[in-house]
Amino acid sequence: MSNVKHVPSNADSKKHNDYSLQLSRWFLISIGAWPQTRTSSLIERLSPIVLIPMWSSVVAIITIPGILYVFLEAKGIQMKLSPLVPLFHRIMGFLNYSILLARGKAILECIKHMEEDWRVVQKIEDYEVMMKHAKMGRYMTGVCATFMQGSAFLFNLAATMKTVTLVINNVSTTIHPLSCPAYRKLIDARFSPANEIMITMQVMSSYITNSSTVCICSLAIVFAMHASGQLSMLYTWFNELMKNNAKRNCSVQRKLASIVKHHLRVLW
Repeated sequence: MSNVKHVPSNADSKKHNDYSLQLSRWFLISIGAWPQTRTSSLIERLSPIVLIPMWSSVVAIITIPGILYVFLEAKGIQMKLSPLVPLFHRIMGFLNYSILLARGKAILECIKHMEEDWRVVQKIEDYEVMMKHAKMGRYMTGVCATFMQGSAFLFNLAATMKTVTLVINNVSTTIHPLSCPAYRKLIDARFSPANEIMITMQVMSSYITNSSTVCICSLAIVFAMHASGQLSMLYTWFNELMKNNAKRNCSVQRKLASIVKHHLRVLW
C-alpha cells in the first residue's frame, strides 16, 4: 500500500478554507452579516434581508425605552446607574454589528485572499502548515465563542429565573425584573404578557450584541492565524533557499523572487 500524501485539489482547497471559517460563518449568517458571493446559497442571500431589520428592531426596542427610563423616570443616582451597564453593552454591541455590515466588502476580500492561498499551495509540507494554523484558529474561535456566549446565557438565565412581587392597585403581581427597565409610558412591563415579551427581547438583544463581538474577534483570530501560517511557510522557504545558496543560478533567483512576492502578498 502506498502512503504517499498528495496536495489537495482546488475543490478540496475551498473545503479547507470553509473549514477555517466555519464557526465565524455560522455566527455571521445568524446575524445576517455574512458577505454575499455569486456562490452563496439561498439562505445566505435571504438572511440579510430578514435578519438585519429584525435584529436592529430588537436592539432598538430595548435601548430606546431604556434610555428614556434613565433620563425621564428613574429617580436617584442608583436607579439611574443600574441600567447603564446593560444599556452600554447593547449600544456597543450594535456599533460592532454596524461595523461588520459596513465592512462586508473588506471581509469578503480577506476571505477570497485566504481561498486563493489554499488554491495555490503546491507542497504537502506547506499544506500541513496551513492546516495546523487553521485548526488553531478554529480552536481559539470556539473558545472565544463559548466563553462569551456561555457567560451571556448564564447571566440571562439567572436574570430570567429571578422574580419580584409588586403591589399595584392593592393587587400583588409577580414579575421578572428587567436588566434594562423600560420607560413605563411607552411599555409597561409590569404586566403580562408585556413582561415576558420584554424578557424575550432582552435575551435576543443580548445574543445579537454578543454575536457581533464574537464575529469580530473570530475573524481577527482566523485571519491572523492564516497570516501566521503564511509567514511560517515563508520562513521554511527561506531556509531551503539558504541551504541551496551555493547553487547561484536562475532557479535560486526565481525562488527568491517568489518568496518576496508571497511576502508582499501576506503583508497586503
